[in-house]
Amino acid sequence: MRPVGPEGASLDYICYISRSKVDGLHAQLHPEQDGEITEQVVTERSNSGDLQAGLSLGQIVSLFKGGITYGRRNVIQRERKIKTAYTEKLREVLLAIAADHGNVPDIRDTLPAHGFDSVYYFYEGAFRVQSPVSSPTVADVVTLRSTTGDRTVHFDCSLRYFSEGPEADGQFLLHSGNHRFFTGGLSLTLSGVFVLLGAEGDDIFGTPLYLQLSASGMVAL
Repeated sequence: MRPVGPEGASLDYICYISRSKVDGLHAQLHPEQDGEITEQVVTERSNSGDLQAGLSLGQIVSLFKGGITYGRRNVIQRERKIKTAYTEKLREVLLAIAADHGNVPDIRDTLPAHGFDSVYYFYEGAFRVQSPVSSPTVADVVTLRSTTGDRTVHFDCSLRYFSEGPEADGQFLLHSGNHRFFTGGLSLTLSGVFVLLGAEGDDIFGTPLYLQLSASGMVAL
């Protein structure tokens, strides 16, 4: 995971949040898991010296204290208030997952010798669209593929949840900033927590809660 400085100096941003999954998980949170109690648990455990790979409690705290945004900073964004609300919901969901289960494990550490013992995993890698999109709508689902060792990770993503591209009329706008990625001509390094759907042979299937992209990639997802 790329670190985010305390003053939000990183150019990274969240380019994808699965709003339906985050809504469902957020609705399951108990009041005592929010606010000061959750922050206290996080502080205690993130200072424990646990340096496991994956996404730790401390990294989650740093990520959001660093001012991570859903969509690029300093540009005109549709649904700005809604995106801000989902960033906060995602923060609370990730804190609850990590507080309940400990660090979110890195999927690469489970391969190939270990089995799967979690629903949620962290992964960072270079992704490419499996099938180029053409005349897309927000109802379409794209599959992103990444290789790690001998395994291939497949992420199913709803186009409606990318930070840029969805239009009010239900279309998904391909433009100069995202065209090469969504038509399969460019790989991008993405990271995030995903829900494990299953595995077959060397293929791992999941669907992300969120994806983080470096804005230095000069794209607009």
